[in-house]
Amino acid sequence: MGEQNEQAVRDFLKAWDEPKNLGDFFTDDAVFQMMARDPVHGREAIGEELANQAAWAANFDLAVLNIASDGNVVLVERLDSFDMNGATVKVPVVGVFECDTTGKFTAWRDYFDWDGMMQQVTNAGIDASAADTEQRTPPRD
Repeated sequence: MGEQNEQAVRDFLKAWDEPKNLGDFFTDDAVFQMMARDPVHGREAIGEELANQAAWAANFDLAVLNIASDGNVVLVERLDSFDMNGATVKVPVVGVFECDTTGKFTAWRDYFDWDGMMQQVTNAGIDASAADTEQRTPPRD
C-alpha cells in the first residue's frame, strides 16, 4: 500500500499543469488545508480551489526531495517552483497525504512559510493583499 500511495502523490504533484484534473485525486469527502488558511471540504470544492490557485501561476514544478509512507499516510518534502508575472517563486513545503485503499486522497495538509511565499509573490508584482481571505481565480486581461 505504501508504494501505491507514494506513487499517487508523485502523480498528483506532476499533474499541476493540468489543474482541471487535480480534483480527481481526492475522495468525495476529502479535506485539503494549506495550514495558513481554512480547510476546504469535498472533492468538488478542492478541485475548484486548486484550479483557482493554478490560474495564478504557470510552469509548476513540485519537486519531491524526500518521501516516506507508513500505512495510509505519505509524508513528502518538496520544493515547489512556479512562475508568476515573469518571476519564479520557490517554496519549501512539507505535505501530509492520507489515502484510502485505492490511493485517492482523503486528506492533504501542506506546511510552509506563508509570509515568505507571499513576499515572493509581492516581489513578482502581484497584489497579494487579499490572499489570506480570497480564494478566487485572478482576473484575466
